[in-house]
Amino acid sequence: MVNITNQELIDKAASVVKSKKVKDSLFADIGCALLSKKNNIYLGVCAASGSNTFCAEKAAIGAMITNGEYEIKEIVAVWKDDKGKVFVIPPRGNCRQLIRETEEKNLNTDVILDKNKTVKLKELLPYFDWWKEQE
Repeated sequence: MVNITNQELIDKAASVVKSKKVKDSLFADIGCALLSKKNNIYLGVCAASGSNTFCAEKAAIGAMITNGEYEIKEIVAVWKDDKGKVFVIPPRGNCRQLIRETEEKNLNTDVILDKNKTVKLKELLPYFDWWKEQE
């Protein structure tokens, strides 16, 4: 079992951020690191320009799937400002949904919110099984 701290995963996510100025905004300023169930670390960076956005989480998940894995133990995304300061950011709606759809067990994925705090993905998707209550 790999013993990796939140801060180590945050640092790995920050390591892939290689932002550059495009027009009036930063491009490639968000990085992601995830730890798979098989204890492999996958990294991704966002590619965003205007309305075209490919999230860092999607890139990391794509790398994981390319390697034949689907279960995520932990995931973190970070934004680095133009001065290099790192901020942990939770995955937004589409990325939360992709984590869930990649593998149902990912509802128990630890989403890192800071070096000392995590929440389960299902806490960020409070109505993930509302339809079961309708039966």
